[in-house]
Amino acid sequence: MNTVTEKFKRIAGLNHVLGAIDGTHIEIPAPSVDTRSYLTRKCRYAVTLQAICNADLYFTDCYVGYPGSVSDVRVFHNSDFWHNVNRNYRNFFPNEEYIIGDKAYPLYKWCLTAYRDNGHLSQVENNFNHILSQTRQTIERAFALLKGRFKRLKYLDMTRVDLISQTILACCVLHNICLQNIDDIENYILEGTEENQNIEIFEREEQHRDHDNEGAAKRNYLAICLYRERI
Repeated sequence: MNTVTEKFKRIAGLNHVLGAIDGTHIEIPAPSVDTRSYLTRKCRYAVTLQAICNADLYFTDCYVGYPGSVSDVRVFHNSDFWHNVNRNYRNFFPNEEYIIGDKAYPLYKWCLTAYRDNGHLSQVENNFNHILSQTRQTIERAFALLKGRFKRLKYLDMTRVDLISQTILACCVLHNICLQNIDDIENYILEGTEENQNIEIFEREEQHRDHDNEGAAKRNYLAICLYRERI
C-alpha cells in the first residue's frame, strides 16, 4: 500500500490514493435479448467495464457485463468491490486511504471525487479539482492502453453475452501480464489515445447526490492542505 500511494503522490501531490476508478464502454453487436438496454447515449450497443488501476496502470479490480445504458454509479453500487468495502471498510483502507473517481461517482470517505463546478468554485476547490484530474488520468491511460493493445475491444464482434464478459476480463488479465513483462507500452497508448478522447474522456452529464458527510469533510481537509502546500 505504501508503494502504491507513494507512486500516486508523485503524479500531483495527492496523498493516500490507492486507486483510480472509471468505466468504459466496450461496443458490441446489438444483442437479441433486451436490445435497448445495451444502447448507450451515443446510440451504440455496448457493455460497461468498470475498473480500478494503480499508478503503474495495472488493473487491481475489474467488473464487467452491465448493459451500456446503465449509469456508472449504478454499476458501482452493484459491483463486488462496493459490497466488499461496505462489509469491511478497514480491510481495504486501514489507514484512511481512498480511491478517486470523476463526478459520476459518489463521494465517500474512501472514494473521493471532484467538486462540482457551479461557476463559483473557490481557489482551494479549483486547485483540488486540477490535482485530482491529473492523478485520475491513470485510469484513462490504462483504458487507452487496453484498447490500443487489444484492438478487438474497440468493437467486440461477439453475439454470446456470457462470453463477452469473460473475453473482456481475459484481456484485462493479459494487460497486467504484459505490463509485468515490460512491453513497449507507449506505442499502444499512442494508438489508443485518439479514439479514447472521442469515446471515453468526456464530461459525465448524470447528476446524483449520493455522498456522505465524512467524505465531504475529508475532501475539504485535503483541498485546504494541498492549497497551502501550493502557496
